[in-house]
Amino acid sequence: MRKKLSAVLLCIAAFCALFSVSAAAAFEPPFDVNAAEIYMVNLDTDTVVYAKNETVPRAPASLTKMMTSLLLLENCTDLEGTQITAPAYIYDELYGMNASTADIRPYETVTAKTLLYAMLLPSANEAASITADYLGAGNLENFFYAMNARAKELGCVATNFTNAHGLFGMDQSHYSCAYDMYLIGRACYDTPGFMEVASSESYEMPFTNYHSTPEFASRPDVAYIIYSTNYLQRTSSSIYRSDVHGLKTGSTDEAGYNLVSTATQNGETYMLVVMGTPYEKDEMGYGLAFSVTSQLYDWAFDNFEVRSTLDTQAPLQEVKVKFGEGADTVLLYPEDSFTTLLPSEADESVLQKEYILPESVTAPIEEGDVIGAVRLSLAGEQLGTVALVSHDNISRSSLLYTIDQVKTFLCSLYFRTVAILFILLVIGYALLVRRLDKKRRRAQAGFMDGMDYRSRRR
Repeated sequence: MRKKLSAVLLCIAAFCALFSVSAAAAFEPPFDVNAAEIYMVNLDTDTVVYAKNETVPRAPASLTKMMTSLLLLENCTDLEGTQITAPAYIYDELYGMNASTADIRPYETVTAKTLLYAMLLPSANEAASITADYLGAGNLENFFYAMNARAKELGCVATNFTNAHGLFGMDQSHYSCAYDMYLIGRACYDTPGFMEVASSESYEMPFTNYHSTPEFASRPDVAYIIYSTNYLQRTSSSIYRSDVHGLKTGSTDEAGYNLVSTATQNGETYMLVVMGTPYEKDEMGYGLAFSVTSQLYDWAFDNFEVRSTLDTQAPLQEVKVKFGEGADTVLLYPEDSFTTLLPSEADESVLQKEYILPESVTAPIEEGDVIGAVRLSLAGEQLGTVALVSHDNISRSSLLYTIDQVKTFLCSLYFRTVAILFILLVIGYALLVRRLDKKRRRAQAGFMDGMDYRSRRR
């Protein structure tokens, strides 16, 4: 029975833990955030720190290329060894768009690695379409289907892709949202090789059949150099931050300025999606997504920290024990310390604890047995659930167990039914014996009367 109880409690804990990432953010910055949509998560604890209009569909611009890059990484095992020739038709839709490129030309043969760097650093639109043609086996619609299927697998709720680069938006049913871009960005972040590329400041383009001479005499070993559009990770920019890495920029008139990024300080990492800042630049000449991103990162690092909230060596509750040898209660300890994000000035007392406990447990109990659980919340938002375990071994008292079994048997329906049937049987037997005795006496009396009658006749 104890094992069944433990399994049930673990299922409850697993179910409650599902809400830690999807819960609405419990924190609010003390300033206006100049962006249409925000989604900010502490990656160490999967805590949503701040969210704003995060599921409203809107044009994602070149954030789209995160999905294109993800599919390239997932479907191409040899980036350097895979040679891809740019088909001419993909340039038709780019003509006259003033779209960002990496100067990859029609019929130029490049590696899949080059396409990846071209998409993630200068946000090259032709690189995205070349990738889509390659992975779609010459049919872009095949690739768009794959993009949407992968988005569905990731749990996206408001995403539909109809191009591989993001140049077009809502009028072509191409849209996403900050929450979905977090899911896609998180998949990219967890995919080996992605962050190495996305965090790069520049990439040296190798020689090809269309780029056979170096652009600069000072660098005769490379054809030319492409640079990241994320100025927060460009050391030469006035807004450079050493703590920011990746993932992707994106901007159009319709979408505004957008940025998906990560930042790490003192071992703590956040992922931040900023979408729909006004399509204008700040006083230093940079898109507003960069200043909004820096503002939110400064707020998070200044005001929150990741801490352990439970002491695994301190009991939280106790539960009655039935049939325990020398113990009628068992102390319950947290199974783990539960690391979460808390305001820097707050202590663990700000957490609300809700206990999930049985009225009692039955001995024997072994050290490590799961007896209950504690559900933790902050400002009304569930953070997660931790199992509560025994640190003691409690054996079962044979005497107490036997007495209880006897008592249970005597009080059972089966015993009461048998007892009643036995009593009824005894009563019935007694009545039958009495009835037979009466018949016997009447028979004897009749026999004696007959004897008297015959005696008188003589």
